[in-house]
Amino acid sequence: MLLLQLRATLLALGALLSTSVTVAAPLPAPTHFYPYGTAVGDRIAPVNDDGSTGDVPISVKFPYVDEEHESLYVNTNGVISFLEEVSQFTPDAFPLDGNRRLIAAFWGDVDTTRNSGRVYYRETRDSDILRRASREVRQAFVRFTRFSATWVFIASWHRVTYYGGSSSTSVSVGLYEAIAVGSVQ
Repeated sequence: MLLLQLRATLLALGALLSTSVTVAAPLPAPTHFYPYGTAVGDRIAPVNDDGSTGDVPISVKFPYVDEEHESLYVNTNGVISFLEEVSQFTPDAFPLDGNRRLIAAFWGDVDTTRNSGRVYYRETRDSDILRRASREVRQAFVRFTRFSATWVFIASWHRVTYYGGSSSTSVSVGLYEAIAVGSVQ
């Protein structure tokens, strides 16, 4: 069984809370975020506007919507997608039609070419991360008292800015992440 947990720090009206973080290794983050950055093994998505990582193979078959997926895309605009990348920057209401299977941490018009903001991602089986994910899933889904994570995918959008923004506007968008958690039961 695989469960999904989304984490985004949101302010009223959908504006993201800004956090004062500096680009360093490892990247400092609010304590409720999972560790991220190249120091913990993350890959960095290509710097782009409305682009993605391209197809990222994952080591588990992730059941989402009506298929088991063996790969995903981490998109600059704040979504993890399956089947295809998402260059669309204006969000649509859920549920989506067609082949659009998304995990949306914060779907917006993000542009990493305008500042030093980056999108980090990794698949992990680190025991500390698995224990934390297991605990958080059990707390959020009280019926899953025996849930034990065996796989976690973390995508973190660090100090990214909106299209038309600059290095001085990165705190206007800030920091958010999406976590996909898997377990074999």
